[in-house]
Amino acid sequence: MSKYKRKIFKKISPVIGNFLDSLFLTNFSRRGLDHYHKYHQNDYSFNKELYCVIHVPRTGGGSLNMYLSKNKKFYTINKGAQHYPVSFLCNPNEYKYISIIRDPISRTISHYNMLLKMKTKVASFGISNWFINDKLSRNLFCQYYSGHVFENVNEQIYKKALENLKKFYFVVDFNEFENEVKFLFNKLNINFGENIKNYGSFIEKTYTEDLKNMKVLATEYNYWDLKLFDDFLKFKKNYSNEM
Repeated sequence: MSKYKRKIFKKISPVIGNFLDSLFLTNFSRRGLDHYHKYHQNDYSFNKELYCVIHVPRTGGGSLNMYLSKNKKFYTINKGAQHYPVSFLCNPNEYKYISIIRDPISRTISHYNMLLKMKTKVASFGISNWFINDKLSRNLFCQYYSGHVFENVNEQIYKKALENLKKFYFVVDFNEFENEVKFLFNKLNINFGENIKNYGSFIEKTYTEDLKNMKVLATEYNYWDLKLFDDFLKFKKNYSNEM
């Protein structure tokens, strides 16, 4: 990307995007920045000897990447990019992916709160409008694990996401972050030097909506993610019992 284009996407597109977002409840201001940071790409390639971390927002992926940032066993698109899905060019049957999965309702509300903290326009109109107008608010696990980002998730995309997830090298349960990341690092012979901790940035509560109502809306808009989460944890438990 040329210096001129980088300036457009980093500096100019958020300004224009914010104006459009205020009028039409869109998320154009984020799309330009995401392109600048190379987020959400599904056409990258990496060496089969490396491990690729699929970091869905608000799952502790930043903490995991902090531990792995200087480890040559892991692939990154560039210094700043963390949020990218499974690549269509690197099938999990042949390539080694690692991720963290979290209860979709908690993850979604945390994601929304983060966007409010970042003063993202589409979120500022309330969580209901965020769900309606931002495709990344709905079933994001299925989008990332299937590679079909910015698409409306259906049964076909859900099945592909679950099939891919079952082939991942390792999937950390967010609720067991410290123990499972420690187990992963031991498995990979990575010296972590201290107790593993989830250093995910604490974001002070910004939303003003009733939490109970937010959970109802998050449930309605994340049917496929909830199904994926439940089905995968059942698979993981059965797989562990067979080991």
